[in-house]
Amino acid sequence: MKFNKVTIENYKSFQYPTVINFPQSSEGKSIFLMGGMNGAGKTSIMEAINICLYGSKTDFLYKYINRKELAKGNAFVAFELELETDESETILINRSWSAGATDNPKHKDLTEKLVVIKDGKRVSVQNKEMWQDYINATIPQGITQFFFFDGEKIQEIAADDHSEVRLKSSLEAALGIQYISRLANDVLYLKQEERKSFVEISDEDINFKESELKKEQKKLERKIDERDDLKKELDNFTTNKEDAQKQFKAIFNLDPESSEVIKQKEKKRIQLSNKSNQLDNQIKTLTEQYLPWALAGKLFDDVKQQIQFENQSKNEDVISENAVALAQKIVDNFDRPEPITEHPLTASQREKLHQRVLGLLLENKSTNEVVKILNLSDRDTAKILNKIEEIEQSEILQLEDLIKEKAELDFEIRSIQSSLETSGTTDSEKELFEELQSTIEGCNTQIGRLSVRLSNCNEEIVQIENKIKEIELEISKLYEKHHFSKEKTDFIKECDAIANLMNTYMVKLRKNKVHLLQAKTFEMYKMLSSKSGLIKDLEIDDKTYEITIRDKSGHEMKKSGLSAGEKEVFALSLLWGLAQTSQLNLPIIIDTPLSRLDSVHRDNIVNYYFPNAANQVIILSTDTEVDNNYFKNLEPHLTGAARLEFSQNNELTTVKEGYFWD
Repeated sequence: MKFNKVTIENYKSFQYPTVINFPQSSEGKSIFLMGGMNGAGKTSIMEAINICLYGSKTDFLYKYINRKELAKGNAFVAFELELETDESETILINRSWSAGATDNPKHKDLTEKLVVIKDGKRVSVQNKEMWQDYINATIPQGITQFFFFDGEKIQEIAADDHSEVRLKSSLEAALGIQYISRLANDVLYLKQEERKSFVEISDEDINFKESELKKEQKKLERKIDERDDLKKELDNFTTNKEDAQKQFKAIFNLDPESSEVIKQKEKKRIQLSNKSNQLDNQIKTLTEQYLPWALAGKLFDDVKQQIQFENQSKNEDVISENAVALAQKIVDNFDRPEPITEHPLTASQREKLHQRVLGLLLENKSTNEVVKILNLSDRDTAKILNKIEEIEQSEILQLEDLIKEKAELDFEIRSIQSSLETSGTTDSEKELFEELQSTIEGCNTQIGRLSVRLSNCNEEIVQIENKIKEIELEISKLYEKHHFSKEKTDFIKECDAIANLMNTYMVKLRKNKVHLLQAKTFEMYKMLSSKSGLIKDLEIDDKTYEITIRDKSGHEMKKSGLSAGEKEVFALSLLWGLAQTSQLNLPIIIDTPLSRLDSVHRDNIVNYYFPNAANQVIILSTDTEVDNNYFKNLEPHLTGAARLEFSQNNELTTVKEGYFWD
């Protein structure tokens, strides 16, 4: 089978119908190289092929409808894949989803339409399930991961020592064992159905156990569906989180902070704001009580000095005004009640004494007349001096320090506020910042919640499976006691014989397939490995599929003991081995497979893997993976090359002919 072309319309950055042709080679093998920078839409091509083949949920599609068209109310998305079967039939599959003319459409309004054209004639697809079964039989969905994969899939297998065990069901499908197992189970189901008519024990006992078994089986089916939905939902949230983190980093050039860090910053901002408010109230109180007085603080010394001068002047004036009377009173009291001297003073002496005392009293009179500005009473003078002392001893002198401390707090608050806000200057940037931050936090919450639910769901599945086994064992014992006719006995024996034969065949088939898988995987690994002598042999357990690697000394070694490059080469070899062992002639599509590899491993993959991977290989690469040198190496094998050009301004991807250097 080969893909001829794929058409994408209104999906992500593919706004208009975009056709990507995959030219074929007349020699049977073809390699098509599609170049594109990160974010140009390479992964969208692989997604488009998967969606076209198997459909998708409307909530996923709605989320990725081109947002420009969705803003216009055009809730429409379409994919078309033209392929050629091994029988040379040309099949065109067209899937589209539309909400019609619905106002404000939602994902639940999307309606799927499937059109299939075979060799130019439209095929009736009224029964979508029947046509989908045909697609699944031709290209089984369970094994497309071994044919359509990206660097992350390689990394996932490479990073897990037991990844092949976890892929057991997919490996069974790829090796063709799943159908034999299903057929054997169907034979056993027929046997079980036939046993229902046996009558030795009461029908009630059998019916009760059978109904109990059916209930548990239905319960198991519901739980498995629930688990699958949880896995898909968990994967979607994980992808959305990673996309939002990458977008956040690309736009704002910083890592998004966790909600806990933001909460701590917000808590500190509130604490500082409260302290700033307290200082503000303190400053306000001081200014209301003392500021009017404090504004005259530089005049306090002058006021006190003026009060002192005026009081002194007042005292001196009182003495000078009463000097004559006081002098006379002193002279009169000189001889009374009895003379101080031996003889009383004469009139002349009294006059001299009077003049001398008067002169002494008049000596205190100020020579400079004091201007009385305040002219205060003793009571008012005391009040003013007390008020000045109160102001000088108050905290008003700390006002400057309080204002400075508040300014420092406000600066720190603004710094925290700035770190909590986007560095963008426009409203749209701030809105995008908050939107991405909210998306990441929401995804973290959902991932935690879904992980717990998924773990609980897995435990419940194990419990139900154990209960089903117990009931089946009980039913088996009941039927062993049943007396039944020879015809039914023979039929049951035949069923057992057929089931045993199928199980025997399945064991042998698994051994043969696993042996072939070992050989093919090791064959490719030796071609791709930079240290081909490091691994001497590998073994795959034909029951668990666990891989055992042996070094050149024959000692067992874990996959984790390989270098990062060797692990990825080993994973790629395993994928190729599975594709070869499945014997399905499907194209291989690889998205960015070289990003984590060193130059030696890249050389080997370009020179040996790409030319031999499949009859049709589609490589999706950046300019740093398949660079100019690798392009020259691949060019002789290429049947065509193209590149995706993404316009940041128009948010639009277009396809141009030729690779980056072609």
